Amino acid sequence: MRRDKDSDSEDREYGAFERLLARPVPLWSLALVLLLVPLAAMGAGAIVDGWEKSGAVGRAAITLARVPDTIQHLFRSNAPYFGGRYEKLPGGFTRDAAFTDPGYALISPFDPARKRSVVELVRLSDGRNVHTFVPDVDAANARSKFRSALTDVHRDKTAGLNRLMHPLLLRDGSLVLHDSSPLARYDACGRLLWSLDGIFSHSTELGPDGTIWAPYRYPVPREPGVKADFWDDAVAQVSPEGALLKVDRVADILERNGLARLWRGRPYVQDPFHLNDIQPAMTDGRMWKKGDLFLSIRNLSLIALYRPETGRVLWWKIGPWRFQHDVSILDDHRISVFDNNTLMGYPDERVNGHNRLLVHDLSNNKTGSPWEKGFVTNRIATRAQGRGTPLPGGDAMIEETEQGRLLRMSPEGAVRWRYISADSAERRMALSWARYLDPTTDGPAIQATVNAKCS
Repeated sequence: MRRDKDSDSEDREYGAFERLLARPVPLWSLALVLLLVPLAAMGAGAIVDGWEKSGAVGRAAITLARVPDTIQHLFRSNAPYFGGRYEKLPGGFTRDAAFTDPGYALISPFDPARKRSVVELVRLSDGRNVHTFVPDVDAANARSKFRSALTDVHRDKTAGLNRLMHPLLLRDGSLVLHDSSPLARYDACGRLLWSLDGIFSHSTELGPDGTIWAPYRYPVPREPGVKADFWDDAVAQVSPEGALLKVDRVADILERNGLARLWRGRPYVQDPFHLNDIQPAMTDGRMWKKGDLFLSIRNLSLIALYRPETGRVLWWKIGPWRFQHDVSILDDHRISVFDNNTLMGYPDERVNGHNRLLVHDLSNNKTGSPWEKGFVTNRIATRAQGRGTPLPGGDAMIEETEQGRLLRMSPEGAVRWRYISADSAERRMALSWARYLDPTTDGPAIQATVNAKCS
């Protein structure tokens, strides 16, 4: 049989390839490769750790290091689904018809139809959503210029991924938001008013002078000798117009108050502080004055009373709460603390039975758990995050963040109303720190939002 020239050429090429694969490799070259590969990996790791000081090479190294994360993001759903066990329930709002709540709730659920989080203003007397905010997060991110080993805003915090943490509703119906991303203010129709570049996270609160307080994390850590992804937390004060007025590092606060041992006396970790709440005092108390701040530093299980004008810690306490969130000021001598009650030493960082909403009296150093029965009855157990807002009459609004459940309950556990964040298949999705609004104090903000005309 006659073969054509193309077939002969293919045979010659295939034979050459086989000979190349079968060619013996000198032992010295194999040893050299085995030596150079780990050295190259260590060198690349060193560049990544100090990428911000390595110019173009550092930027290229950190971009390459992020490739696996970027690929993972391409195949991951935007929805913040909860992977643990929970009761299957339809999403949305239900209430006890015998109870009427005069307040409103500002809630940040994930909207499956829009494939992104939104902010809903819910009237609690009937559960009606009276306004939906769809903030233009991408407009804020477009202005961001910082680079960090902690996050890539343009990849990790797009409109589809930004969870719109702890929305703060201002008097004109505008919102202040973030999600370990730039702090930004949007009008009631979602249009960007201003953005402040940087990594702002967790709580957003208004002080008595109208300024905004939020935890801040340096994109490039100031702490010497740490890795590039060290969480260098700080207390940030921002004007209503978006100007950064003050940044005070948690490490410096502890150092100047003789408390550095609380974190320097422990093994090195990338997230030693985890500042998750800044609660300003709106009036004078027995042990504080208007403008002082309660700080919740989760990874030290520490609550501290801090006076920003002098830089002094007036009072501090570790425990009985464990890895807590959400400090609230109840009166002139008591605070409440949402105690996650998490056993971090366990491999799965599990909750020790249930969360708690504790009340601590600074005047006598006593701590109680008035909603204990309610937490047990309703099996409230979010491993991380979580909110607890004591309400007039003895009830509390509780957010079980990871499980996507928000409810108002009595101390005994009677559920007045309930909001479930779930898709049509009843799969739960995390919430993002709801806020209770009282018409007697938040009336103008509520009215401005309801009256907003958005095309």
